[in-house]
Amino acid sequence: MDEVRTIAVSPRHKVMLATELFLLVERPPRQDFVVRTIARREANGLQLMEAEMVIAGAQTRRAHPAAETYPLHFRKTYFPGRMNGDPQAEFEHHLLASRLSAIPPPIGHEPNVFRSCLIPGQSYARVTPLGGEPPESNIAQAQKLGLATAAGLWRLAEETLALLEALHGGGLAHGDAELHNVIVCPAPLETLLIDFEVAVQRAAVNDADWQARCESDLAPLLREAAYLQCMLGRQSSRLGELAWERLPALFRSPDRFRSAIETQAGV
Repeated sequence: MDEVRTIAVSPRHKVMLATELFLLVERPPRQDFVVRTIARREANGLQLMEAEMVIAGAQTRRAHPAAETYPLHFRKTYFPGRMNGDPQAEFEHHLLASRLSAIPPPIGHEPNVFRSCLIPGQSYARVTPLGGEPPESNIAQAQKLGLATAAGLWRLAEETLALLEALHGGGLAHGDAELHNVIVCPAPLETLLIDFEVAVQRAAVNDADWQARCESDLAPLLREAAYLQCMLGRQSSRLGELAWERLPALFRSPDRFRSAIETQAGV
């Protein structure tokens, strides 16, 4: 078995890294070393974006002091000539999010590159067994969950709501708060938001647009909360009440969810 060593990837998170890769941490190459490609975005055969786990090269460490502290990090590259987000704006929005919540701060940006700390864990979308189509199918799926599973998911969802509301209270809408952009980190156990590519600050939009963006941020999480209450019954917490109030906006058949939740609460 290959030897492994521990390396910090954010102010609170560490991962194990194979010794042969750790040598690149101690003696960096000139350019970044790609450890793993995480995602690619394409359209009509044209590559738009590539997300990678990298070990920072010497040039990167000189340009971004945080890359010296966290040489193993996340790098997102936007390809020139393609319509994409602005790495500087993404950096600024991510930095604001880190000031408003426990999200680790970003590392840096270049004309077509954004860098941030790695968040070890899995997306909430992969952790939950719910979220299939049609939405009504999740009623029966939720009712099959064990109490420990449903309760655990509920606590993670409540923590995510607190994160989103902290951002909104500080004047930042995430813009793409789908559950795949919520990372469940096991150590320490917490949820964290990633990907602020399309985030918007309150000062940049009118009141109606801001309200719509905040509601859109919450919608995926509130749908999950509605599903979970089909097993747990109606919850009196803020998450439970918001999901209950917005059932008509979340689903085409809100009465089916109301009935399932109320029936479960009466058990």
